[in-house]
Amino acid sequence: MWLWHHGPTASDLYDLASSARDDVWAVCVNAKGAGEVLNYDGYRWAFAELPPVKVGPLYAVDAVASGDAWAAGGGDYFLYWNGNLWRDWPHPAPGKNVYGLAMLDDLNGWAVGEGGLIFKFAGGRWTRLESPTRETLRRVRSLSKTSAWAVGDGGTVLHYDGSSWRAVNFPPTMDLYDLRFFADGDGWVVGAVASLYRREGSEFKKYKSPDPDITYQCCAFAASELGWAGGNEMHVARYEEGAWRLEQNMPSGNWQLAAMHMVSAEEGWAVGEGGTMMHYCRPR
Repeated sequence: MWLWHHGPTASDLYDLASSARDDVWAVCVNAKGAGEVLNYDGYRWAFAELPPVKVGPLYAVDAVASGDAWAAGGGDYFLYWNGNLWRDWPHPAPGKNVYGLAMLDDLNGWAVGEGGLIFKFAGGRWTRLESPTRETLRRVRSLSKTSAWAVGDGGTVLHYDGSSWRAVNFPPTMDLYDLRFFADGDGWVVGAVASLYRREGSEFKKYKSPDPDITYQCCAFAASELGWAGGNEMHVARYEEGAWRLEQNMPSGNWQLAAMHMVSAEEGWAVGEGGTMMHYCRPR
Protein backbone atom coordinates (compact mmCIF):
# COMPACT_ATOMS: atom_id res chain seq x y z
CA MET A 1 0.00 0.00 0.00
CA TRP A 2 1.29 3.46 -0.94
CA LEU A 3 0.82 6.04 1.82
CA TRP A 4 1.43 9.76 1.86
CA HIS A 5 4.59 10.66 3.81
CA HIS A 6 5.16 14.12 5.24
CA GLY A 7 8.69 15.07 4.23
CA PRO A 8 10.93 17.98 5.28
CA THR A 9 10.84 20.01 2.05
CA ALA A 10 8.51 21.60 -0.48
CA SER A 11 11.21 21.61 -3.17
CA ASP A 12 10.91 19.43 -6.25
CA LEU A 13 12.45 15.98 -5.66
CA TYR A 14 14.06 14.21 -8.62
CA ASP A 15 15.65 10.90 -7.66
CA LEU A 16 16.01 8.20 -4.99
CA ALA A 17 18.55 5.56 -4.04
CA SER A 18 19.46 3.39 -1.06
CA SER A 19 22.11 1.10 0.35
CA ALA A 20 19.69 -0.30 2.97
CA ARG A 21 16.14 0.32 4.20
CA ASP A 22 17.53 2.65 6.89
CA ASP A 23 19.86 4.50 4.52
CA VAL A 24 17.82 6.08 1.70
CA TRP A 25 18.87 9.16 -0.26
CA ALA A 26 16.86 11.72 -2.24
CA VAL A 27 17.93 14.81 -4.18
CA CYS A 28 16.04 18.02 -4.86
CA VAL A 29 16.46 21.56 -6.18
CA ASN A 30 15.45 24.41 -3.88
CA ALA A 31 13.83 27.74 -4.77
CA LYS A 32 17.27 29.29 -5.35
CA GLY A 33 18.23 26.62 -7.88
CA ALA A 34 20.70 24.88 -5.59
CA GLY A 35 20.78 21.16 -5.06
CA GLU A 36 20.03 19.56 -1.70
CA VAL A 37 20.39 16.00 -0.41
CA LEU A 38 18.03 14.30 2.02
CA ASN A 39 18.59 11.09 4.00
CA TYR A 40 16.15 8.66 5.60
CA ASP A 41 17.59 6.75 8.57
CA GLY A 42 14.69 4.36 9.06
CA TYR A 43 12.74 6.82 11.19
CA ARG A 44 12.73 10.24 9.54
CA TRP A 45 14.00 12.26 6.57
CA ALA A 46 16.51 15.05 7.21
CA PHE A 47 18.75 17.32 5.14
CA ALA A 48 22.34 16.16 4.74
CA GLU A 49 25.25 18.48 5.41
CA LEU A 50 26.95 19.28 2.11
CA PRO A 51 30.48 20.57 1.43
CA PRO A 52 31.06 24.36 1.53
CA VAL A 53 30.98 24.86 -2.24
CA LYS A 54 28.36 26.25 -4.60
CA VAL A 55 26.20 23.19 -5.23
CA GLY A 56 24.34 23.25 -8.53
CA PRO A 57 20.98 21.58 -9.14
CA LEU A 58 20.94 17.87 -8.30
CA TYR A 59 18.84 15.54 -10.45
CA ALA A 60 20.38 12.11 -9.86
CA VAL A 61 21.57 9.97 -6.96
CA ASP A 62 22.70 6.39 -6.54
CA ALA A 63 24.16 4.29 -3.74
CA VAL A 64 25.90 0.93 -3.38
CA ALA A 65 25.78 -1.81 -0.76
CA SER A 66 28.91 -0.54 1.01
CA GLY A 67 27.07 2.69 1.84
CA ASP A 68 28.90 4.95 -0.63
CA ALA A 69 26.73 7.26 -2.72
CA TRP A 70 26.95 9.81 -5.53
CA ALA A 71 24.74 12.76 -6.46
CA ALA A 72 24.92 14.74 -9.69
CA GLY A 73 23.18 17.37 -11.77
CA GLY A 74 24.48 20.66 -13.13
CA GLY A 75 26.97 23.16 -11.78
CA ASP A 76 30.67 22.52 -11.24
CA TYR A 77 30.55 19.50 -8.95
CA PHE A 78 29.34 16.00 -8.44
CA LEU A 79 28.92 15.04 -4.78
CA TYR A 80 30.38 11.90 -3.22
CA TRP A 81 29.36 10.29 0.10
CA ASN A 82 32.16 8.19 1.57
CA GLY A 83 30.09 6.79 4.44
CA ASN A 84 30.87 9.68 6.78
CA LEU A 85 30.50 12.94 4.87
CA TRP A 86 29.64 14.45 1.51
CA ARG A 87 32.57 15.87 -0.45
CA ASP A 88 32.69 17.74 -3.73
CA TRP A 89 34.07 16.09 -6.85
CA PRO A 90 34.89 17.89 -10.12
CA HIS A 91 32.04 17.68 -12.64
CA PRO A 92 33.40 16.00 -15.81
CA ALA A 93 31.46 18.53 -17.95
CA PRO A 94 30.81 21.60 -15.77
CA GLY A 95 27.46 23.24 -16.38
CA LYS A 96 26.00 20.30 -18.28
CA ASN A 97 23.08 18.56 -16.63
CA VAL A 98 23.35 14.94 -15.52
CA TYR A 99 19.98 13.20 -15.12
CA GLY A 100 20.93 9.59 -14.41
CA LEU A 101 23.46 7.75 -12.24
CA ALA A 102 24.09 4.02 -11.96
CA MET A 103 26.83 2.86 -9.60
CA LEU A 104 27.64 -0.82 -9.95
CA ASP A 105 29.94 -0.76 -6.91
CA ASP A 106 32.43 1.56 -5.20
CA LEU A 107 34.74 1.53 -8.20
CA ASN A 108 32.49 1.40 -11.24
CA GLY A 109 29.56 3.46 -12.44
CA TRP A 110 27.81 5.51 -15.13
CA ALA A 111 26.34 8.98 -15.49
CA VAL A 112 24.22 10.24 -18.40
CA GLY A 113 22.63 13.54 -19.29
CA GLU A 114 21.87 16.34 -21.69
CA GLY A 115 22.88 16.07 -25.33
CA GLY A 116 23.61 12.35 -25.01
CA LEU A 117 26.43 12.80 -22.50
CA ILE A 118 27.84 9.56 -21.10
CA PHE A 119 30.45 9.38 -18.33
CA LYS A 120 32.13 6.29 -16.90
CA PHE A 121 33.55 6.03 -13.39
CA ALA A 122 36.58 3.74 -13.21
CA GLY A 123 40.07 4.00 -11.83
CA GLY A 124 38.94 6.65 -9.36
CA ARG A 125 37.83 9.20 -11.95
CA TRP A 126 34.97 10.15 -14.25
CA THR A 127 35.71 9.99 -17.98
CA ARG A 128 33.54 11.11 -20.87
CA LEU A 129 32.86 8.41 -23.45
CA GLU A 130 31.75 8.62 -27.05
CA SER A 131 27.97 8.57 -27.29
CA PRO A 132 25.88 7.24 -30.18
CA THR A 133 23.23 9.92 -29.66
CA ARG A 134 22.76 13.63 -29.09
CA GLU A 135 19.34 13.11 -27.54
CA THR A 136 19.15 13.89 -23.83
CA LEU A 137 19.48 10.74 -21.74
CA ARG A 138 17.22 10.52 -18.68
CA ARG A 139 18.18 7.35 -16.81
CA VAL A 140 20.84 4.65 -16.81
CA ARG A 141 20.91 1.24 -15.11
CA SER A 142 23.87 -1.12 -14.76
CA LEU A 143 23.64 -4.91 -14.71
CA SER A 144 27.35 -5.74 -14.66
CA LYS A 145 30.72 -4.43 -15.83
CA THR A 146 29.81 -5.57 -19.34
CA SER A 147 26.16 -4.56 -19.52
CA ALA A 148 24.27 -1.31 -18.91
CA TRP A 149 21.17 0.33 -20.38
CA ALA A 150 20.08 3.94 -20.81
CA VAL A 151 16.96 5.69 -22.15
CA GLY A 152 16.15 9.21 -23.23
CA ASP A 153 14.30 11.57 -25.50
CA GLY A 154 12.92 10.62 -28.89
CA GLY A 155 12.62 6.92 -28.09
CA THR A 156 16.34 6.56 -27.43
CA VAL A 157 17.43 3.22 -25.97
CA LEU A 158 21.15 2.50 -25.58
CA HIS A 159 23.03 -0.62 -24.49
CA TYR A 160 26.61 -0.97 -23.27
CA ASP A 161 28.09 -4.34 -24.20
CA GLY A 162 31.41 -4.12 -22.36
CA SER A 163 33.24 -2.23 -25.09
CA SER A 164 30.96 0.58 -26.33
CA TRP A 165 27.49 2.08 -26.18
CA ARG A 166 25.19 1.30 -29.10
CA ALA A 167 21.68 2.36 -30.06
CA VAL A 168 19.05 -0.37 -29.76
CA ASN A 169 16.15 -0.49 -32.20
CA PHE A 170 13.08 1.05 -30.61
CA PRO A 171 10.68 2.21 -33.37
CA PRO A 172 8.42 4.52 -31.30
CA THR A 173 9.72 8.09 -30.98
CA MET A 174 8.17 9.19 -27.70
CA ASP A 175 10.39 10.38 -24.86
CA LEU A 176 11.46 7.68 -22.42
CA TYR A 177 12.12 8.55 -18.79
CA ASP A 178 12.99 5.45 -16.81
CA LEU A 179 13.89 1.77 -17.06
CA ARG A 180 14.48 -1.38 -15.02
CA PHE A 181 16.35 -4.41 -16.35
CA PHE A 182 16.69 -7.82 -14.76
CA ALA A 183 18.77 -9.24 -17.64
CA ASP A 184 19.66 -8.05 -21.14
CA GLY A 185 16.64 -9.89 -22.50
CA ASP A 186 14.24 -8.90 -19.74
CA GLY A 187 13.54 -5.30 -18.79
CA TRP A 188 11.10 -2.39 -18.88
CA VAL A 189 11.21 1.12 -20.33
CA VAL A 190 8.51 3.71 -19.56
CA GLY A 191 7.72 7.16 -20.86
CA ALA A 192 5.40 9.60 -22.57
CA VAL A 193 2.12 8.69 -24.30
CA ALA A 194 1.40 6.07 -21.61
CA SER A 195 4.40 4.05 -22.77
CA LEU A 196 4.99 0.71 -21.04
CA TYR A 197 7.36 -1.53 -23.00
CA ARG A 198 9.00 -4.77 -21.94
CA ARG A 199 12.09 -6.17 -23.60
CA GLU A 200 11.47 -9.84 -24.18
CA GLY A 201 14.52 -11.45 -25.71
CA SER A 202 15.68 -9.13 -28.49
CA GLU A 203 12.44 -7.20 -29.02
CA PHE A 204 10.33 -4.66 -27.13
CA LYS A 205 6.69 -5.55 -26.57
CA LYS A 206 4.12 -2.84 -25.85
CA TYR A 207 1.82 -3.36 -22.86
CA LYS A 208 -1.55 -1.69 -22.50
CA SER A 209 -1.64 1.20 -20.05
CA PRO A 210 -4.65 1.35 -17.71
CA ASP A 211 -4.86 5.09 -18.41
CA PRO A 212 -4.02 6.36 -21.93
CA ASP A 213 -3.21 9.86 -20.69
CA ILE A 214 -0.42 9.08 -18.24
CA THR A 215 3.13 10.21 -18.85
CA TYR A 216 5.19 7.64 -16.96
CA GLN A 217 8.19 9.39 -15.42
CA CYS A 218 9.42 6.55 -13.25
CA CYS A 219 9.16 2.87 -12.40
CA ALA A 220 10.28 0.43 -9.72
CA PHE A 221 10.06 -3.33 -9.29
CA ALA A 222 10.02 -5.58 -6.25
CA ALA A 223 10.49 -8.56 -8.61
CA SER A 224 10.33 -9.14 -12.35
CA GLU A 225 6.58 -9.83 -12.12
CA LEU A 226 5.67 -7.16 -9.57
CA GLY A 227 6.28 -3.49 -10.23
CA TRP A 228 4.94 0.05 -10.42
CA ALA A 229 5.14 2.98 -12.82
CA GLY A 230 4.29 6.53 -11.77
CA GLY A 231 3.60 9.80 -13.49
CA ASN A 232 1.40 12.84 -13.63
CA GLU A 233 -1.37 13.63 -11.12
CA MET A 234 -0.01 11.02 -8.69
CA HIS A 235 -1.18 8.20 -10.94
CA VAL A 236 0.52 4.87 -10.30
CA ALA A 237 0.07 1.72 -12.34
CA ARG A 238 0.84 -1.72 -10.88
CA TYR A 239 2.19 -4.64 -12.89
CA GLU A 240 1.14 -8.06 -11.67
CA GLU A 241 -0.05 -11.29 -13.28
CA GLY A 242 1.07 -10.11 -16.71
CA ALA A 243 -0.93 -6.85 -16.89
CA TRP A 244 -0.85 -3.23 -15.73
CA ARG A 245 -3.71 -1.88 -13.60
CA LEU A 246 -4.20 1.41 -11.79
CA GLU A 247 -3.19 1.21 -8.15
CA GLN A 248 -6.24 1.86 -6.00
CA ASN A 249 -6.59 4.07 -2.92
CA MET A 250 -3.70 6.34 -3.89
CA PRO A 251 -3.25 9.78 -2.28
CA SER A 252 -4.85 12.41 -4.49
CA GLY A 253 -3.10 15.45 -5.93
CA ASN A 254 -1.93 17.17 -9.09
CA TRP A 255 1.76 16.65 -8.45
CA GLN A 256 3.98 14.72 -10.80
CA LEU A 257 6.05 11.80 -9.56
CA ALA A 258 9.69 11.86 -10.66
CA ALA A 259 11.27 8.76 -9.12
CA MET A 260 10.36 5.45 -7.51
CA HIS A 261 12.68 3.09 -5.67
CA MET A 262 12.22 -0.22 -3.88
CA VAL A 263 14.56 -0.70 -0.94
CA SER A 264 13.32 -4.28 -0.57
CA ALA A 265 10.52 -6.48 -1.84
CA GLU A 266 8.33 -5.15 0.97
CA GLU A 267 9.20 -1.46 1.08
CA GLY A 268 9.69 1.43 -1.32
CA TRP A 269 9.53 5.19 -1.87
CA ALA A 270 8.23 7.58 -4.52
CA VAL A 271 9.03 11.30 -4.78
CA GLY A 272 8.15 14.21 -7.02
CA GLU A 273 7.03 17.81 -7.35
CA GLY A 274 6.55 20.07 -4.37
CA GLY A 275 8.31 17.75 -1.94
CA THR A 276 5.90 14.91 -2.67
CA MET A 277 6.82 11.72 -0.83
CA MET A 278 5.02 8.39 -0.71
CA HIS A 279 6.02 5.31 1.25
CA TYR A 280 5.16 1.77 0.15
CA CYS A 281 4.76 -0.99 2.70
CA ARG A 282 3.63 -4.40 1.53
CA PRO A 283 0.47 -5.51 3.37
CA ARG A 284 1.11 -8.45 5.67
